[in-house]
Amino acid sequence: MKFIPSALLLLFAATFFCVWLLERRRRHLLFFALAFAAVGGGTIVQFALWPPDIGYNTIVSAMLYAAGPLLLVEGVLARSGRSMPLALHAAWFAAIVGLLCYFYYVDNNLQIRVYALNIGMGCIILSGAWKLRDLVRGNVIDRAMVWLLFWLGITFFVRVLLDKSSIPSDNIGAFFESEFWIWAQFSMSVLGAASGLGLLVVACADIVLALKAERDTDPLTGLLNRRGLQGREARLHPVGRHKPLSIVACDIDRFKGINDRFGHAAGDVVLASFAGIIRRSLGKGDVAARTGGEEFVMVLKDRTVDDAFTLTERLRREIAGLSFAELPADFRVTCSFGIAQFHPGEDLWEAIARADKILYAAKRGGRNRTFAEGVQLPSAA
Repeated sequence: MKFIPSALLLLFAATFFCVWLLERRRRHLLFFALAFAAVGGGTIVQFALWPPDIGYNTIVSAMLYAAGPLLLVEGVLARSGRSMPLALHAAWFAAIVGLLCYFYYVDNNLQIRVYALNIGMGCIILSGAWKLRDLVRGNVIDRAMVWLLFWLGITFFVRVLLDKSSIPSDNIGAFFESEFWIWAQFSMSVLGAASGLGLLVVACADIVLALKAERDTDPLTGLLNRRGLQGREARLHPVGRHKPLSIVACDIDRFKGINDRFGHAAGDVVLASFAGIIRRSLGKGDVAARTGGEEFVMVLKDRTVDDAFTLTERLRREIAGLSFAELPADFRVTCSFGIAQFHPGEDLWEAIARADKILYAAKRGGRNRTFAEGVQLPSAA
């Protein structure tokens, strides 16, 4: 029975390692696997009393226990594209192992060793939560990760405070029969299972969201595809919204000619550059999608037709001024735009269809221009 916590921890280590083998890009999963393996190994060292010498056992278990939270925090940070400096890892590790060695070989005090280990592990985990505090304002998965880390760190302090009176100061045999040790095994099992399951849920959610994003994103431009735009429809114009919403339909002029004359690779560069300009122009809450070969849609929140017209005219001029290494120096890529105001009660795609009609009117009017409801540009500037 005493090896149940170890078995649970090693089971989660194996699970995370297997998931990492399937998703090698997610290196934080490997850190999670190593973290659970380290703490699981530490419990085995303690429970089995191997090595049997108490001093050596203290050193080995301290090294494994210190490595566990450090690897866990590094994994959580890596998930968000961050990391803990190697020097800080080394400082935490040396502090915990050094304290446990000092309070065995110099001033033998089992109670202080327990305090130092638990408080040290808790501080490491809480420091990771502090580094990720800005994610509390992120999505639900990020918030769950931060709070999971925070409460996991807190439990190490609570465990010591609740049972500190039952920790003997120097009797190893009494320690393994103490109330603290019993609760330590129980809490290790519960915390191991809870944190392991929590991290697995986060890992699975990350993978599902990544697959959904891949499904809804155009791989060449990085913008939403038609399906992705359709999935955002409810958020773009929720029921009861009274603020303006402008729909912009965009089209690269004579794009087929670019592909035919200069090749599809050149056409791809033009598309990617055009999408990059659009992306940089978007404000908070705005959405852009590639809905066809050279066809794009922008949904601009809180902007009137006049606002959208000003924006698209700036885009049109910027695109017309671009030079591409894949195209002749005197060749200019131009675009046409059609703008429609979203009407309350209508479907988003109905508004897009109206913007499309306005766009084709702009193309029939000579291309390289913006037409909008109530506003027209008679000739390219």
